[in-house]
Amino acid sequence: MSIILISSDHYETGRAVAQQVAEATGYALLDREILGEVASESQIPEPKIRKALERSSATVGFSAKVRNRALASIQAAVMERLLDDKVVCHGLAAHLYVLGVSHVLKIRILCSGDERTSRIAGERKVGIEKARKILKKQEAAEKRWSLDVFGRDETNPSQYDMVISLSQIEPDEAVNAIVETVSYRKFQSMTYSIKCLKDKELSIRVRLALMEKYNDVDVTADGATVVVRTKALRREKRKKTESIRALAGQIPGVSYVEVHAARDIFRQAAESA
Repeated sequence: MSIILISSDHYETGRAVAQQVAEATGYALLDREILGEVASESQIPEPKIRKALERSSATVGFSAKVRNRALASIQAAVMERLLDDKVVCHGLAAHLYVLGVSHVLKIRILCSGDERTSRIAGERKVGIEKARKILKKQEAAEKRWSLDVFGRDETNPSQYDMVISLSQIEPDEAVNAIVETVSYRKFQSMTYSIKCLKDKELSIRVRLALMEKYNDVDVTADGATVVVRTKALRREKRKKTESIRALAGQIPGVSYVEVHAARDIFRQAAESA
């Protein structure tokens, strides 16, 4: 089966399309309704969980460390559900971290620029010219957010398998196009693509567990083998490596942990100064 990831430049429009696609395919819809559960499991207040996904002010009001842990908690919850297959996922930034999995169809839905401008003008009680300037700032903020958090430009069309502009295409037609495309053979799950998805789910789960103590880790997985990359001063390298290996080794699904600790030249320079 397949997984459909839908991103949009307007949340409500994207969700409406995602809901219709889910109904047409019989897939489960995965949206921001899971954030309450994520907040409960992570013990991070739900407003902060939601704020971590905001493109305009995600770094305002709480630390980058909390934001990163909130995003990692969302990713872990999303990946767990994607393993079930037959899922339409929207509004959780999955298009920025579910990469390299061939049975995932990534869709970008674009609203008409005039429609977005009119909507802003009505919501904020401003003129059209002012609304256009606000829209331009919002689009720039979306790009900065995705680059800052995931190192990827979500406004770049090349990130997606299909980009659909609703300026000329009706939502129903967009839904039909998505349903037809996901039926293509290349978007059907295979043994290798399922393994890729499982590896990503495990790596995110391990990273989340390590973030309780170490916020500077990068994790990859290959089957039951996990590779953790971090930074450390020479005097703390052995202790940190052993600690990471012990913590990661406790995660279900992990049988071997390899740790690479590069020298933290910035901390070293700061201490020398």
